Amino acid sequence: MRILKEKGYRLTPQRVEVVRLVLERLERKEHPSFNDILNEVKTKMPSISVSTVYNILKLLEDNGVIVSFEHNGRTYYDKVEPHINVICADTGKVLDIYNEEVLEELKRSGVTPISVVVKAICGK
Repeated sequence: MRILKEKGYRLTPQRVEVVRLVLERLERKEHPSFNDILNEVKTKMPSISVSTVYNILKLLEDNGVIVSFEHNGRTYYDKVEPHINVICADTGKVLDIYNEEVLEELKRSGVTPISVVVKAICGK
């Protein structure tokens, strides 16, 4: 929230709640979807609109607090740190893989990875 305050954004109750929720989920190494966030926020703030939640998440992404990725028509949110998100096509889970070798190879190719998404068969 410090980043938003430093950039002059008001810390409305809606922003505080969405930011708190997203950061808590990311600390637990979860990859919440937009619907996950919306549904959880609505339990505490029933009148919050879909567009308000969307705009807050977009604000966080535009300011480098989070990144998003798409899978099967759903938007997921993640930490901004170089790693590989493996989407298990067979189980639907998202795993974080920290492989410095792969990330360094991308950098040597002139690519600075922020979010790498790989779809895979993970097995049961």
